[in-house]
Parts: sequence; C-alpha cells; structure tokens
Amino acid sequence: MVRQSEASVGKSHKRIRILIADDHPMFREGVSRVVASYPEFEIVGRVDSGRQAVEEIRSLEPDVALVDLRLPDIDGVKVVEAIERDGLTTKVIIISAYEDSATVYSAISAGARAYLSKAVSADELGRAIQAVARGQTVIPAAMQSALAQEIRARRDLGDVPVLTKREVEVLECIAEGLSAPEIAERLVLSVTTIKTHLHNIYRKLDVSDRAAAVAQAMRRGILN
Repeated sequence: MVRQSEASVGKSHKRIRILIADDHPMFREGVSRVVASYPEFEIVGRVDSGRQAVEEIRSLEPDVALVDLRLPDIDGVKVVEAIERDGLTTKVIIISAYEDSATVYSAISAGARAYLSKAVSADELGRAIQAVARGQTVIPAAMQSALAQEIRARRDLGDVPVLTKREVEVLECIAEGLSAPEIAERLVLSVTTIKTHLHNIYRKLDVSDRAAAVAQAMRRGILN
C-alpha cells in the first residue's frame, strides 16, 4: 500500500482535501506534484488499488478523489458505486487512458463527477478539481459529442448495453471457446488489446467471467 498519512492534517474547509488512487507510481507522483502546486489543495492520501481507495475514502472523507479507471483489483467505476452505495460525500474524478463513449457513460452514470483523459494538462486538472469540489460535473468538450450519442443509443436500445463492433466480435470468439491468444490471432490484434476488450465487455455486461458474459449477451439479444 502506498499512502500519505492523514494524522497531522486538520479538517479545514478552506482547502480542498484530495485522495489520489493510481497503481502506476510515476503517474501517481506526477498527479501529486500537480495537486501539491495549488495552495488551495491538500493531499490527504495516496493509494494504489481500488479497495484501498474505498477504505481510505471511508476513513479520511476527502472532498475529491482522483481515481484511475483501471486499478489492479476493482476498477474506478466500482469505487464510485461503493461510494454512492455508502452515501459518502466524496466526489470522484475518473482519470483514464480510455476515452470510448461507453466507458465515459458508465463512469458518469455510476456517479463520477468528472471524467478526464490521462493526457489532461495540469491547468485542466486543477480547474476540474475546483469545479467538482463546487458540485459541478466536468466532461471535456472532446468527449461530449460521443457521450451524447451513447446516451441516445442507450435510450433507443433500452437495457441492452452498447458494445462496439470489435467487442461483439470478441464476444463471438468467446462463445466459440477461443482463448485470448487465439482471438488475438483471428482478429489480428495483440493479446493485451484482447484482454482490454474482455475487461470492457465484463464491465458493460456486469459479469466476471467468460461463461457469464456469453450467457448475459444471449439473454440480452447481443448474441444469437
């Protein structure tokens, strides 16, 4: 566990108290430096997993949590869902390298107050933290059009999750019983990319394994 102690930090309402959750040390340190450069911000904790993020949010009650989407145990969306379920007041900003509309939709609909790319500038991050602390929702302009399309698509399809064409292809391969390397070979993609697609499929279908993904897809009419 990587965490900065809260022991000596008072709960002053004059500064925005922030927790950072990211499993990549270099990125976590980079975000920490940006946050520390603002006199109105105060880092109260730093963790490297989703479960630790939930535990520390419950304990420290930060104003804002900067949470990576992809964490080694539970992902950022699950962290948001846990916070919402517990009725905690911490506002979550998801920071991710993934910018597809379905992922952004899932995060915002779960209760995230902002969704930012990992390519965000220091100024943009600072402004987003300030806005979210004031109760605003922040979605970068580059993501807004795709998110609007996602919302319309989900409205038209009801409860059917919106999977990309590639994700459906991966699902079809799963239904055939192919392994990740076999799917990668068939679709001419890397195994890492296939695993990313599998992660997104599981998240969108709210399942945790291949058999459940196929069964859920069939029940929802995604697969015949």
